[in-house]
Amino acid sequence: MSRRQIKIPPMLSATINMGLSALDGALFKDIGKCPYCGGKPMPYDTKEKQYATLITNGEKRAVTVRVRRFICRDCGKLLYADEPFYPDTRVGSAVIDLALALSLKNSFSHAAVVMEALGIEISRGTVRNYALSNLPVGEISMMYGLPMPYSFINMIGRGISAAGINTEEILKASGYPSRYQAPPDGFGTAQNYFLARSEMKKSREKT
Repeated sequence: MSRRQIKIPPMLSATINMGLSALDGALFKDIGKCPYCGGKPMPYDTKEKQYATLITNGEKRAVTVRVRRFICRDCGKLLYADEPFYPDTRVGSAVIDLALALSLKNSFSHAAVVMEALGIEISRGTVRNYALSNLPVGEISMMYGLPMPYSFINMIGRGISAAGINTEEILKASGYPSRYQAPPDGFGTAQNYFLARSEMKKSREKT
């Protein structure tokens, strides 16, 4: 399908833009005990991280959030507050969830094209990398004919409805992604799903 054939309802793209834009500048600053030793984290500094790149009328704009960092008073480890990112990723968790949801029934290239039509920049290679990772594949709901992950829908709703961003609600809606730990057997991960799909496709081609 070519890019010109992708028709996105203006209300959907506007809703996504509003929800993600609401996160711009949000500060995530809460943390529990040190996950390494159970010690007390002490504030260290604040790091700015890019959550998404939005495309509006052909113009690109970065949505960034701020994440407080801490030093454990007992073991000296550098720690991050709970944040809306999966471990070792550079894009917001809800954006990754959307890319994976769109890839369930589409090629990675087409998923990237649909996201661009929705107003979110992401490359085909980035979609593929996340699809072959140990990140989770969440539940989805069809919206305007597109598979939308519940995490994305819930997070967008929190972003739009809040008079001032409640970062705890954002994290809750996103499923506390920075706490995610992949299952040892890989069950339920993107890699598990997409490798199985690839093997099934190869099996069909042989018959």
